Amino acid sequence: MSKFLLSERYRLEIHWKKAVYEKEGVCRLEGAYFSGPALRIAEKIKSNDSINLDFYKQYIILVKDVYVAVFGWGEVVYNQNGTVTLKDAVILHDTELNRVPKLKDKDYIVIDTQKHEASTHRLHLVYESFVINENGDLYKF
Repeated sequence: MSKFLLSERYRLEIHWKKAVYEKEGVCRLEGAYFSGPALRIAEKIKSNDSINLDFYKQYIILVKDVYVAVFGWGEVVYNQNGTVTLKDAVILHDTELNRVPKLKDKDYIVIDTQKHEASTHRLHLVYESFVINENGDLYKF
């Protein structure tokens, strides 16, 4: 159980085995997968899709403007253990935002999906997101 709390029903997490930075503005997440209670109520996740992750509340000290990154993936595989494997997962961000710390292999991202139920999703273009360290603590900058 994580120390960083979010309404459990709407909590979606992105985990990975390795965060690889091969070029500026691109972080490839090897072994990426979704987990969390939100998967039980979510519509089926499509392959070759993406969502916009809004980290502004967490990174307000580090960036001058909004901090939205695109999280994209290739093939989606639903697993018996309730997780969803995301092949070819990447996080793309504006290179001006390189002041933001790089993701570590044991970090993970918590996404608040509360505003993204079928009736309200179209009104919200981004998912409020937070980077959490391996101890389950919210990074504070």
